[in-house]
Amino acid sequence: MSSSQVNLEDFRIPLEAIIRATKDFSRKNQVGEGGFGTVYRGQVSEHPKKYLVAIKRLDPKAYQGTNQFTKEVNLVSSFNHPNIIPFVGYCDDANEKIIVFKYASNSSLEQNLCDPEKRRCLTWEQRLKICLGAARGIKYLHSGVGEHSRVIHRDLKSANILLDENMEANICDFGLSRRSPRNQQDTRVCTRPCGTSFYMDPVYKERGTLSKESDIYSFGVIMFEVSSGMMAYNEWRFEDTKELYLIGHVRSYYDDGGLVDGLDRLIDSTIKDQIDMSSFEKFNKIAHECINLDVSKRPTVDRIINTIVEALNIQMRAEV
Repeated sequence: MSSSQVNLEDFRIPLEAIIRATKDFSRKNQVGEGGFGTVYRGQVSEHPKKYLVAIKRLDPKAYQGTNQFTKEVNLVSSFNHPNIIPFVGYCDDANEKIIVFKYASNSSLEQNLCDPEKRRCLTWEQRLKICLGAARGIKYLHSGVGEHSRVIHRDLKSANILLDENMEANICDFGLSRRSPRNQQDTRVCTRPCGTSFYMDPVYKERGTLSKESDIYSFGVIMFEVSSGMMAYNEWRFEDTKELYLIGHVRSYYDDGGLVDGLDRLIDSTIKDQIDMSSFEKFNKIAHECINLDVSKRPTVDRIINTIVEALNIQMRAEV
């Protein structure tokens, strides 16, 4: 273990404490489920910081064993950024592999967008601030985790952006993430494509060549979900168009000469009346650049951050 890494033994949580916190992995404490396993809500009383935690219990049938678990724990324990979900500890006892994070009380961005009531309460200003926080988290992963390395998330999606008690974005779920060298701007890593359909960079999917721009593509999809209120994986039909997935509608408007007639078709109707169109257009324009099929034309994360800040300032001035 290098001197820059934390001492993982300091973060080990006994299985007995996990069992007590989850009431023996009771379904009543279950708050999430995915290909990796199950997430439970609880409080580990033995831990010095007494706050609610999310307990990610990995499914041994779905997970790739000790090596991947060790890599993920080493990775998440090294993070320190307000827009990355805080690591609390881990358990590696009796064939159980568990990672514990701080609990995000306002669930995921996906859940907020999918719930009609929650989506209606998400103002345009809040949505911009959530995207700004997530973009800052991505910048940290790509350039802030070490002088000579970067982390490529590989599975950015609205389900992996959690919202804390202040509605601040926290990127989570690093099971597929890869650490790679960043001694060159155009560093590429050849790897078997991983991620979630509808969010995965098609260039990465076809070529198996991973770069930080793959995360930029995924983030562009998330940005369009935020501005449109449409989820990337649901098919949508406007009155005079065929049924398409979200990015199909986006490309119809931006790339195909307006099959989607008017940018207002891509505005979430629940907040349409509160949006300053200059702010909306600036936000969507940079989101469209993120999903460019020419990787070299995708924006840097710094330009994404600056553009979201500009869109936020425009919106806030309009509200005064």
